[in-house]
Amino acid sequence: MSSTVSGRAAAAALCLTAVFAVSACGGGADEASVEAARSAANASLSSSIAASSSKANVPLPTAAELDAQIKRALDPDLPDAERTDLIEDGEAFKDAIPDMYQALRDNPHAVYGVVDPVFDNRDGTLTATMRLDKDGTGTNVRTTIVHFVLIDGKWKISRTDLCGILRSADYRTAACG
Repeated sequence: MSSTVSGRAAAAALCLTAVFAVSACGGGADEASVEAARSAANASLSSSIAASSSKANVPLPTAAELDAQIKRALDPDLPDAERTDLIEDGEAFKDAIPDMYQALRDNPHAVYGVVDPVFDNRDGTLTATMRLDKDGTGTNVRTTIVHFVLIDGKWKISRTDLCGILRSADYRTAACG
């Protein structure tokens, strides 16, 4: 898609350059044809930019929505197929699910969540900050950057970053190597 945008931008620039060259040399280009060429070039460039920035028209989630997604992934009542669908390469974590529940049972006072701001990286990924207070006392809060990847119209937590979160909680799983 970016090659299309740069191709159209180059075509628009070339068109504008040609218009300016003709009018600068007194080649007889009248104002109406200059304006028509300029309008066509601007329209082409605008539609290219709009198409590239829409990324399938998926709305950007808020920190609260991303937080709910992570907490939903750890909900024991959620079917495993739905849980793994929330994670990039989620099937790799299927065997680790019972161990993640054990980690939650071992840390019943843990407080964690995604906090603002959420940044659109404009490449099909989002960046947010996750806070983890393992014992819930507020004395040992850890933060980590977490990315979400747009896959099939859904924002999924990055496999790499999920592994980072698990490591920051002193948890190891075969899914993370």
